Formats: sequence, structure tokens, C-alpha cells
Amino acid sequence: MTVNELGKETIKELARKKEPLTPQNYSRTFCALANEKGFTLDDCEVLDKFVEKLNPYFQADLKNFNLNTQSEFITYLVANLNRLSSSNEGKLPLVLITLVKRLLQSITLLHDKEARELANASLERIEHLADTNTFSILKDKWFNFLTKYDDSFLENLRNYGSFKSDDIKDIVEEMIFLLNKKEDDNTLYQSLSSLIVPALTPSIASSMDDDLADISYEIKNSPHLLKDKEFQKRVKEFILKRIELDKNELKTNVEDIYNLLGNVSSKIVKLVENSSLKRDKIRDIKDELVALKFSKHNFNTIKEQLVTIANSLELEVSNISDDMEHDDETVKNLRLKIKKLEIALDKAKKETKIDFLTNLLSKRGLEEDLNRAEKSYSRYGIDYSIIFMDLDKFKMLNDTFGHEAGDLVLKSCGKIFNSLKRDVDVIGRYGGEEFLVLLPSTPLQGAKIFAEKIRQKIEKFEFLYKGERVPVTVSGGVVNRKDYDSQKEMIEAADALLYKAKEAGRNRIYSTDE
Repeated sequence: MTVNELGKETIKELARKKEPLTPQNYSRTFCALANEKGFTLDDCEVLDKFVEKLNPYFQADLKNFNLNTQSEFITYLVANLNRLSSSNEGKLPLVLITLVKRLLQSITLLHDKEARELANASLERIEHLADTNTFSILKDKWFNFLTKYDDSFLENLRNYGSFKSDDIKDIVEEMIFLLNKKEDDNTLYQSLSSLIVPALTPSIASSMDDDLADISYEIKNSPHLLKDKEFQKRVKEFILKRIELDKNELKTNVEDIYNLLGNVSSKIVKLVENSSLKRDKIRDIKDELVALKFSKHNFNTIKEQLVTIANSLELEVSNISDDMEHDDETVKNLRLKIKKLEIALDKAKKETKIDFLTNLLSKRGLEEDLNRAEKSYSRYGIDYSIIFMDLDKFKMLNDTFGHEAGDLVLKSCGKIFNSLKRDVDVIGRYGGEEFLVLLPSTPLQGAKIFAEKIRQKIEKFEFLYKGERVPVTVSGGVVNRKDYDSQKEMIEAADALLYKAKEAGRNRIYSTDE
């Protein structure tokens, strides 16, 4: 069947139903027959296409009406528009646009860069053109923002404490509280460390062993370790060990005194035979010994032995001889020699760890502190940095001004190092004109700053020798422990950086990040 035939059939159908031949009746009947005969005509589907463009509310509402023509559809739309304009609902779009603007303005105040930028862009677009297309685009952009938004970064705060609130203001206040509390805790542990370190230092024993020295170093440089239960247990064990060291030292001293007194007693008895030393003098000595008050049991025993010696002297002394006078002089000379030897021995002990010229640590002293720093790094991850420094053209200085001037420069440099360092820092003379600086708990950047401070201080310092200024500069290499597999590799790297600085023109500091 053709369209013309379909038109003729439509007119017959209207006549059969006795309906007037109007455009509306013809169109309705024509489309009904076309549908019945399986025809697909664009003119008959116009109404359906218009309906599809309505929102779901109006599509559902249309089902309540039997609309068959475009004219009926237009009448429906006009009625709804009139109804909207006659009520407060006509103001709804304007109110919604205003609400959206206020929401976007609120978002611009939030502390989220991406949300703030998107809100500003949305406001600009709405101010420019507030149409359906604009809101459709913005809807998609905000949907993408919400889909991709990730606030898991807030979980990083869990490392600093438990945060129950989901309000950023409350979270910040909780963080401030926890940080202040941690600062108070650090102050407490710092105070405790100043009490515990002396408790670990032997009061009678001449020195502490390596383990005691190591833990004292760790407490001094990282007092926060005191809050660790296992570390507290170690401290208790080492305090008992320190007490045991003192006990053993005291026991050894008492045994030495016993042996000494035994030898002296027998020798004095022989020496004072036929002595003319007055008995009343010996009696005075005995009375003085008896009057002595010792607070410890071991020393009471010593007193008894001394009293016994005095009694022996009182019984044995008779006449003094010329030989005794000579022996007294010999003993006096021997005592003076012993005293000198003791002073020399004490000085030699100090010089093994302290460089006599610069008053800095010697290489041996440096090695002990380096070992302690390495143990703390291995056990607890306490980082440290070192600086190798070398005076520039020092041989030329000695050749020009003499070795006396060179010694004066070294001594002055030692004073400069000591004036700039912290209490925890360790500085020593590594050999000749070379120095090593150990900086506990100091990152590479901090070590570079300290090295540069030393370099500038030495460069500007006026070294004078016999009224003449001696120009002195220094070069250095700076490294950090965590950048190397071993301490040996670290020291070798610092030495290499030092000579790299010298090759670059001297009077400069090089580090691993240069």
C-alpha cells in the first residue's frame, strides 16, 4: 500500500465513523492506520520525540492524558507553564541558582586546592551563562571530582596519634595537643638523661668499659630512647654493672693496701732497729691513727693494721743512726721520683686521647667515639655525619714562617673548633694538619652548614706570628652515614671529597650532593 492509498483509506475511515474531516482527525486516523499497516512515517512520530525530551516527571504525568496530536501536546505544555508562573514554583530556578552560587562560594573557603579551583571556575561560568548546558557540564565536572577524591592522606596523621574526629579543625587541635605533649616528654627525657648518665659513670673505678661508654653515649645523644621498655631494662643492668665495677675496684685497692702495709710494716721494723726516734713521737702517731674515724668496714680493718704498725714501731725503736738519716733522704728522693712518675703517667694517659697541641681528641680518641656512633647507628638507626678538614698549603706555611708558627696555627684552630661545636659534637686531630668532626643525629645539610661556618671562621681569623699576619684557609669533605654501606666506606668518601675540594681551588667545602 502506498501513502496515497493510505490517505484514501483514512478519508473512508472518517466517513465510516461519521467524524468531520478536520486536520486533527485526519492526522490521528492517518497515523493510526499507518501503524496498523506497518508503515513508519516521521510525521507520525513527532509527538513521541517531543515526549522523550521531557524530564521523567512530565513523562509520567503525560500517561494520565490521552494526547494524540501535536496540538493537544502544546495545549498540555501551555497549561503547565501557566500553572508554574501562577505559583511560587516559578521562582524556584532563580533560588536554586543562588543556592548553587553560595555553595560554590563556601567551597572556595575550604582548604582543598583542587576543590577551590573547581569552585572558582564554576562560579565564573555561572556568572557568564546560567543555562541548562552550563549546569550539565558543571554537574559532570563535580561528579568526576567526587569520584576521584581521595582523603586517604589523612591516614598519615595516625603516625602521630589517634584522631577520632572527621572535622579538620578538631584534628588540628588534637595535633597541637599531641605535639605539645611530645615536646614535654622530650624535655622530661632530656632531664632524665642528665641524671642517668652520671649514674652510669663509675665513681671509684678509673674508667668504664666499652659497653658502659656506648650506652652513656646513646642516652646523651638520644634521650627519647629512655621511653623504650627494653632500653630501660638495659639501663638497669648497666647501673648494676657500674656498681660491680666500683666494688671490684675497691676490693683491688684494699688488697693492694693490705699488701703495701704488710711490706711497709716488716721493712720499718728493720729500719728502726737501734733508732733514736723518740717513743713519745711514735705514741703520738698511734694516737692520731686511733682517733681517725672511718665510715666503711674495710677501712676500719686498715686502721687496725696501721695501729698494729704503730705499736710495732713503739716496741722496736731504740736509737736512730746515721744510716737511718741517709735512708730517710733516699726514701724522700724516691717519693719525689714516684710523684713525678705518677704525674708523667697521668699526663701520658691523657695524651693518648687528647692532642696536647690543639687540646682536641687524638686519633685514638676519635676512633673510640666513631665506634660508639657506629654501634648506635647499627642498633637504633641513630644517624650521624662526619667532616674531614685539612688546612690548605700547610707545608708552605711551615716553610715560610717556621714550625713554631705552624704549631701556633694548629693550636688556634683547636680553639676555633671548640668554640663552635655543640656539647654532643666530637672534634679531633686526625693527623698532621687534618681534622675530623663527628656530628651525632645531624643530617647532611646540617653538617654542611657547620663545616661552612668553620671554613668562614678560619678564613676571617687573624693568625698573627711575631706581629705578622699568617693567611690560613681550610678545605673539607662532608658525608652522612645513611648514604654508605659501612663506616669505612663513609670515611674514605669524606677523604675523597676533601681532596676534590683542594683540586677545585681550596678554601671550600664539598659534600655528596655537590
